[in-house]
Amino acid sequence: MSNHNDINSDQNGQNDLVLLNGLHKFQKSLERDFYADSLIKTVHGKGDTTELVLELDCNFSLTESLFHLNNGNWGSYDVNTSNVEAASPFETALFDLSRENHRRVDIKELTINLKDTSLIVTKIFDYSIPDQLGNILASISENFVHFTKALTEMPYEIFVPIFEESQPKVASAVTSTKKSKTDYFDFWGLYFESNIDAVVYDLKSRTIIDESDFFLLNQ
Repeated sequence: MSNHNDINSDQNGQNDLVLLNGLHKFQKSLERDFYADSLIKTVHGKGDTTELVLELDCNFSLTESLFHLNNGNWGSYDVNTSNVEAASPFETALFDLSRENHRRVDIKELTINLKDTSLIVTKIFDYSIPDQLGNILASISENFVHFTKALTEMPYEIFVPIFEESQPKVASAVTSTKKSKTDYFDFWGLYFESNIDAVVYDLKSRTIIDESDFFLLNQ
């Protein structure tokens, strides 16, 4: 891990992050838990919410990351715990950042760049990423054999989640309720070197299906 942190301003040139008390503490906590270098950019949210776009660069392969995850050494998640409602260190650090600044601070998008793939997770309701990241990582572990085509090919990008085009557009397709967290575990978008376009992974059937009726959430 490098000895410096990167904090970028948003596209409008407004460096909101320097106004957030405790931001470097949050960033260092994130880098420590994920053994990563990090880049943070700001996106203006609704009302008094500041949204962050996080990018983590990890010097692990996906299999190495999942090994450390299952041992409780990556992301500081205890995937074997029975207390599924317990807040993760990531979630706690973000809430502490919000409290310290007397404003809502949320994660709009998180990218984890590994040596062999990138995981891109997009917000679908308030605090959905810190709330569900541990479950998403555990689900990647559980589905690893299936979305890697029986361990024959690693996707170079994994998008979580994607939605059917027949649903209403993103703004109305998901809500701010906890019920929407199940949307993270329906369909993922995968990019393989052997395919020109993205393919869709159906988590319920654990199969790769036709992608024509789906769109990537972050497009």
